[in-house]
Amino acid sequence: MEEEELKVSKKLLKTLTVETRTDILKSLENRPMTASELSRKLNKHVTTVSEHLDVLKESNLIERIERPGRKWIYYKLTKPGESIVHPQSYRWVFIFVTTFLTFVGGWYLLTVNAYPGHWLYPIERARENLQLLLTTNNLQRAKLHIQYAEERLEETKSVVEKGQTNMIRRTVKDYETEVSQATKEIEIAKKTNQNIVPALETFSESTAKQKTILQNLVIRLPEVRKEIQPALNISEEGHSMAVEELANITGKAYGQ
Repeated sequence: MEEEELKVSKKLLKTLTVETRTDILKSLENRPMTASELSRKLNKHVTTVSEHLDVLKESNLIERIERPGRKWIYYKLTKPGESIVHPQSYRWVFIFVTTFLTFVGGWYLLTVNAYPGHWLYPIERARENLQLLLTTNNLQRAKLHIQYAEERLEETKSVVEKGQTNMIRRTVKDYETEVSQATKEIEIAKKTNQNIVPALETFSESTAKQKTILQNLVIRLPEVRKEIQPALNISEEGHSMAVEELANITGKAYGQ
């Protein structure tokens, strides 16, 4: 392997666990950008983006560009960062991750659900984000986000039922993110004239099921209503969007 190629490590896998960081890497693929530009592009608060930029810089995936006489600070990919987003490097990165998972307990992931708090959970999330990074088609990415939303909901159910109230906000936020990202990918596909009907049908069915699960959780455990309500709201919004879009495209009425 050439020196310029990325040396994948446990630290790197932990860095890539957060999807916003992989989104930043992809955003910097074409040109350097400021934190403010990235904030607008990713629809994230600039403070949040800056925190992720610091982590990526510490992992040697990006570098700061400070130009004399100019107040703006730009960020660009380093050689290792380019290796992450460059298509030719996808294959060996994925092979490494697969091998890594095998040695640190990947076999265990096949038989045990790694929920928040489990030592394998960060590795599972890193695998998900690498899979998203490898997927360039918007509708395929939407499908993955829908799948991951269901997994985040299962995690929410698990921590609620175990009384792990300190983790509820985190799992609910992660669920909201997956639903929002699925919606975003479908909207992008729509703008590029792709056939979004199958994705909308899947999204409609999935969010309808998720609404029911969340409503039942609130009924059974009213004391967690405040924490669960944001997830319920976004599932309802996602379902309504899918139903309305399907009706507009197909001319058929879909159940609410």
